Amino acid sequence: MKKRIFTLLVLALLVVSATLPLYGCEETEESSVGSQTEVSDGSFFGLDIPEGTNYDGKTVRVLTTSVTETATSYQIQPDNNSLYNAETATAAITAAAECTRLVEERLNVEIEEECIVTLSRIGGEMYKRIYNDALSLTADYLFAMPCVIEAAMLAKDGLLYDLGEVSTIDLNNEWWCKPFNETCTIAGHTYFGSSDIGYVSKDATLFVAFNKKMAETNRITEKYGYSSLYEMVDNKAWTQDVMYEMAKSVYQDLNKNNICDPGDVNGMAGQVGVIYWNLIAGGEHIVTKDENDLPVLTLNNERAVSIINNAQDYFSDPQSGFICADDYFSQSKIPVTDIIVPEFKADRCLFFYNALLNLDLIRDMESDFGVLPCPLYDDTQDNYVSNIGAWSATCICIPTSTVGDDVKLAGLVIEALSAACKEKLNPVYYEQTLQYQISRDDDSMRMLDIIFENRTPELAEAYRWGTMTDVLNNMVKAQKGTFVSSYQAAEQATQKAIDETITAFMERDETID
Repeated sequence: MKKRIFTLLVLALLVVSATLPLYGCEETEESSVGSQTEVSDGSFFGLDIPEGTNYDGKTVRVLTTSVTETATSYQIQPDNNSLYNAETATAAITAAAECTRLVEERLNVEIEEECIVTLSRIGGEMYKRIYNDALSLTADYLFAMPCVIEAAMLAKDGLLYDLGEVSTIDLNNEWWCKPFNETCTIAGHTYFGSSDIGYVSKDATLFVAFNKKMAETNRITEKYGYSSLYEMVDNKAWTQDVMYEMAKSVYQDLNKNNICDPGDVNGMAGQVGVIYWNLIAGGEHIVTKDENDLPVLTLNNERAVSIINNAQDYFSDPQSGFICADDYFSQSKIPVTDIIVPEFKADRCLFFYNALLNLDLIRDMESDFGVLPCPLYDDTQDNYVSNIGAWSATCICIPTSTVGDDVKLAGLVIEALSAACKEKLNPVYYEQTLQYQISRDDDSMRMLDIIFENRTPELAEAYRWGTMTDVLNNMVKAQKGTFVSSYQAAEQATQKAIDETITAFMERDETID
């Protein structure tokens, strides 16, 4: 497999991490690795690294994953990549490479990446590699960035360290995604987490784009007493019911076939996951945690059922103005690209509900659009919340194949890269993400802040407990009133899978030498 210098950036896949006190290094004893000392020389982008920290050029290898060979060009040090072209490289790629260079220089290490290119996310090459290396203790990499689903599988198998127990990691640092990490922590153990390293997990975050021309022409906010959708977001008036109402209000069946399809003027475009996304956006989850930090199946509660039923009322309406990309797989290998995006770019669709990575697809649209968080369930909800797709988002873990002082080194490199990326990469990523716009839109920048403040995956999707995500996805096309029976049919198997994971977590020894 090809070795590459590490910067860890973006997945080029069409699908469907952070505020707390600064870190103070707790290491006071001299390490047998390198030549660390006890004296602090100040801050490395907010991270306190002992003066004289020097690992004498030690190689720190990292195992990453990507979905295609083309996508790997976004994850490695550009000038060491045969596919790299300085004239076409994005600013974010260059910024990530600079973050890696700064960490290498500060710690005197050489960071290398081995990228496994695979479409498999369930027991595929990435999982098998880490699994086998952890059992045989033969790995030559110190930490890994698998997708969330693979990390959850490895966590259940007991092959990852608890990041909270690694002495050189402080999960309270501002570059860690607190909502993500809190969601994925079970029984007090955080086996994988998300930080500001790269922007793969950011790109896997759900959001809503709106067509500015259509919004202005149809005066969609006027009825609600607001001058803009941004103002509605600020006043917690951007709710799911409002989105549904707005989508229906602009629908025009131009081809007179009584179907919401391409060529009509539609209100919303998305995929079958939209009810699932709105469940998370509404502050509900398939699985939550109890007072002992253990997962509990809580989907079948009054509020969650209300979110689902309201959504079904909208999606089952022939005049909804909703077009679903998944309906066009027979016509296109990537229907989001070939079917949905052209409609939005042609000013024939008001809302585009999908992952942030798809912003790259609409940079060349002639008219302008804005960025919104996923809508609230109602105005009593505390925060806007966005789902992070467990299939596409990567995360950070330290496999148990890393031993001794290498565990501390892995933690230090993770923290340093995270700190550097928060300071040097994030601002560039924001700018690049919104470069599609004809005019500078400071409000969309603010919306990104709101989106990234509360991003979380779903435990049931990450651990693949039962088929509840499929149940929710099916609700987009299912007959109204069928959710409860569908839930009951999947409940027993889901609960059994949750119980098996809890047992596996509670029976293991968490000591890190």
